Amino acid sequence: MSKAKAPKGTFRTEIPFELNNGLIVIKVKLNGSDKEFAFILDSGAPVSIIYQEAFESSKAKTVMTYKVSDSQGNSTKSDYVMLNAGLGDLLFKDIFAAYSPNTNEFISCIAAGGVIGANLMQTANWQIDFANEKIVISDFKKASLPDLKEYQKVSFSKRAPFGFMPWLTVLPGMTVDLKVNGKLFKDVFVDLGSSGALTLPKNAATDRLFKNDLKEVRIGASFGLLGARMDTTFNYSSSAIYMEKIKFNDYTIDIAKKNQSLLGMKVFSDYMMFIDFRKKDLYLKPIVRENSTTDEKEFGFSPIYDSKSKTCYVISLYEGSSAVKAGLQLKDTLVEINNEKLPAFNDYCEFKKWYRKFHSQEVVMLKTRRSNEIMKIEKAVIPKR
Repeated sequence: MSKAKAPKGTFRTEIPFELNNGLIVIKVKLNGSDKEFAFILDSGAPVSIIYQEAFESSKAKTVMTYKVSDSQGNSTKSDYVMLNAGLGDLLFKDIFAAYSPNTNEFISCIAAGGVIGANLMQTANWQIDFANEKIVISDFKKASLPDLKEYQKVSFSKRAPFGFMPWLTVLPGMTVDLKVNGKLFKDVFVDLGSSGALTLPKNAATDRLFKNDLKEVRIGASFGLLGARMDTTFNYSSSAIYMEKIKFNDYTIDIAKKNQSLLGMKVFSDYMMFIDFRKKDLYLKPIVRENSTTDEKEFGFSPIYDSKSKTCYVISLYEGSSAVKAGLQLKDTLVEINNEKLPAFNDYCEFKKWYRKFHSQEVVMLKTRRSNEIMKIEKAVIPKR
């Protein structure tokens, strides 16, 4: 599983990426084909994942069947295959990947090909330039290292095994120790597949630590690679998050019962990032951006579209938001937005493009199946997640 092979000798390639819903998406060629598929770069996934269209195009052969899980605790039995993947002008061989034919529509809209996981990433060094949206992949030789004088360095560890993979002593990936408001949290996953900032599990320790810092409560679904799960997420403010000597400020901390400890893209996208997998060192350099803000304007609700039933419904709500004050409820079916009836979209991707024009406005008018009354919902500042 962890024996993916990088190109031999000295190598270096530069590839572009795009940020889609806060996640890194790159183009990948499979098994020698010239056809490119969009893959999420996900250091939090111990193995790579391939979705149906890419799987059929690659003609990959099954090598075993076992369970695969996502960050939300969803799991299913899956075929595992071996792949070769082309990234830029580099070819990585013998990549162990889980075949997931039933990926949720939200994730497939971000990247229809699959996920490049830590088992491929750990075979090379990665320099991720969030300012210019490009990645440099290089070998482990000292001569291939970039100039890191202005970067701050922290060490990371390999992650501990999951209970459903007992034959492994460690899994590919990275964990770090963090101090949050003076309390130590060990083995926090460095998760480029998480669009949030810092995620922690809800327990007595976190309840005590953040008892005076509650900012928002979101009731509804959180998404993983295999689907959504319902939970109540508490958003807390933090005075300081430390990763060794690196201090992170002004990030909202998400806490929910079923969460793992994850440090995600809301933090790392504010830095130039270099990952030295051979020495297990992570380097960060802050990006200076004009007009940056720690808060975002949102309507206070999130819709989802079910292409099977051709219905759109509310999947999450912020307590106290303008949406809640207007009378919107969880699982309400939306039938009109700004006097436009919802068309029957083929999939969630079509719905997302259609909904984007309303999301850019300051006020949205909704009609639900439960009530024929028009709800006027105004954007308000929601903490950065």
